[in-house]
Formats: sequence, structure tokens, C-alpha cells
Amino acid sequence: MNILAWNGSPRKTGNTARLIASFAKGAEEAGHKVTIEQIAGQNIRGCLACEYCHDREKGVCIQRDDMQDLYPKIMDADMLVLASPIYYYIMTGQMISALNRTYAWVHR
Repeated sequence: MNILAWNGSPRKTGNTARLIASFAKGAEEAGHKVTIEQIAGQNIRGCLACEYCHDREKGVCIQRDDMQDLYPKIMDADMLVLASPIYYYIMTGQMISALNRTYAWVHR
């Protein structure tokens, strides 16, 4: 299985990174391939709610930023693992922005 793990923590060596590393070790020992992406720190803008991805070019976001590198990795993954610390009772803003940008694929 091809697993893509997103680390939404701005702390690259914090608790979330340790949690993902532990998960990845176990998954790899079980024979799976794990790729870890550090979401925080990438240039990922929030969804514009412009509907370009639904009205004009189905499944393609009009914005050009670091999500362009993540889209093919998501498509190749059999599983997407989201790991994030909780800030103000919700995952980090960086993780939310990346997750919201998958909205383009609703009609894909």
C-alpha cells in the first residue's frame, strides 16, 4: 500500500513529527511505502470558493502554489494520513488550507 502522511505542525521535530515517524516505521515494517509531507511551511493558499474547479476545468484548481506538487502524490496514494496538533480546538490552519484545496476533486 502506498501511504501519504501529511504533517500539519509548524514544528518540524515536534510531537506530531514523532507520531508520524512511529506510524511510518510500523507501516513500513508491515510492507507499506510511506511518504511524509511537511504541510506547514509550504506555500499553500486557502480555497477561493471561485468554483473554477467545478465550472470551468473540472477537478483543477485555478491557484498555482505548492499544492501542485501534492496533487499527484495524493492521486498515487492508497491512503492519506492527516496528523496535526490541535490549536483552538481544530487542526492547524496550514492543514485546513491544504485539505480544503482538495475540494477541486469533488466532481473529478
